[in-house]
Amino acid sequence: MKKLISLVLALAMVLMVAVASAATITINRDNSWEASTEEARNATYTWYRILDVDLTDADHPVYTLSGDSAAAKVTALASVFDANLAADGKYYITLKSGTTDEALFTALGTIVAANATLFPGTEVTSAANPVTLDVGADGYFFIKASNGKDVAVQTSGSTTITEKNDYPTIDKKQKKAADSTYSEAVIPAEIGTYVDYQVTVHVPTDATKTIAVIDTMTAGLDYDEETGLTLSPNVTYSVLTSEDAGYSSTAAWQIKFSPEVVEANRGNDIVITYRALITEAALTDTGRENEVTLNYDNGNYILKDDTDYTSYFTGIEKVDGSNTETKLEGVKFTLTANGVAFNVTKSGDYYIPGGASNEVVTDSNGLIIIRGLDNTKGDYVLTETETNAGYNLLETPKTLTLVEDTTTAYATDNFDKVVNNKGTTLPSTGGIGTTIFYIVGGLLLVGAAIVLVARRKAND
Repeated sequence: MKKLISLVLALAMVLMVAVASAATITINRDNSWEASTEEARNATYTWYRILDVDLTDADHPVYTLSGDSAAAKVTALASVFDANLAADGKYYITLKSGTTDEALFTALGTIVAANATLFPGTEVTSAANPVTLDVGADGYFFIKASNGKDVAVQTSGSTTITEKNDYPTIDKKQKKAADSTYSEAVIPAEIGTYVDYQVTVHVPTDATKTIAVIDTMTAGLDYDEETGLTLSPNVTYSVLTSEDAGYSSTAAWQIKFSPEVVEANRGNDIVITYRALITEAALTDTGRENEVTLNYDNGNYILKDDTDYTSYFTGIEKVDGSNTETKLEGVKFTLTANGVAFNVTKSGDYYIPGGASNEVVTDSNGLIIIRGLDNTKGDYVLTETETNAGYNLLETPKTLTLVEDTTTAYATDNFDKVVNNKGTTLPSTGGIGTTIFYIVGGLLLVGAAIVLVARRKAND
């Protein structure tokens, strides 16, 4: 019984030692791991055991190397660590004086890459947050992170570290070609005019990987290839192919900056400008946006930004003044915007900007519909120039009401009914009209008054 109890106690002690020595490293990923809402943002962490550690004195851990490969490891690590072989057969390790963290991480990355047998790596790939690495016994570890900064860490059982990575950012703005400043606001855009875009890529101070920029336009935008891209500073880039991460067969343009270009521009902005034409397809474009995607490190970090445009429509319904159910076809008007002739062209059952004339004519339903307008150009005004036989021309021009064209359909019930009346109207200006009757009547009254006064004087 005593022997059995001793055996059980011995086994319990072994298990306690095993549990106590088990080490894990939990990595809290930085907030930017959530930057992509559409793609799973995987990260790969590769950990390497560099040194053993004695934690007898928790405040002063002792780093050692022992075993058959200890001498070879000491030689491999000689650029950053000093080693002292003690009588117990262990090498006691200290960091070389003056070695910075950056120099240490760079050296360790080179060492483990060149000595895979001495320092075998274990990869853990995950899209979760946090990520836990089971590293076995306590020690001093080097961790390579696919998404950012490498790190060295000494464990004491369960150890938690937090990433402090910097990632590229992207900011997209737009303006109408006639405007002076870029903004992120939705802009009203007229068919046939250009929108200028500005994309700013900020390169962080520790960036080392490829940065790709992919621009996608919805149906109503037509990328101006003749003008192309302008970059400031004028850095070198290449065009993405189907073999590249982030490539899109529907992109308007897509480019990438090599790691060498990225490192040369650390801490700076790369500004890309270009333009697109608003086309008639904007009238059925439900997206109405230009989206840009930043793809860093071959898909490990993805960030998007977009800008939107809109357009407006307007119109009238021409009807008989005595019966509004009677629509007047063929009534002609001229169209002005802010007092200047505004040329349009017919496209199906509506007009759009462009063409060589500002004349518009009512259709068989008495309608004039004009689409693809910019509501910041001042008042749009229709002046009637010709109406149907037997009807009078409008005396006052019609100022139009613009409605945002937010869907693929446009509702004519937004239109004002504009009436023409039948009959003859005597002119009120520009001709003698009724004025002669007022003059003659006035003169007769004056004459009668004079005669009346004269007669009274005569009677007196």
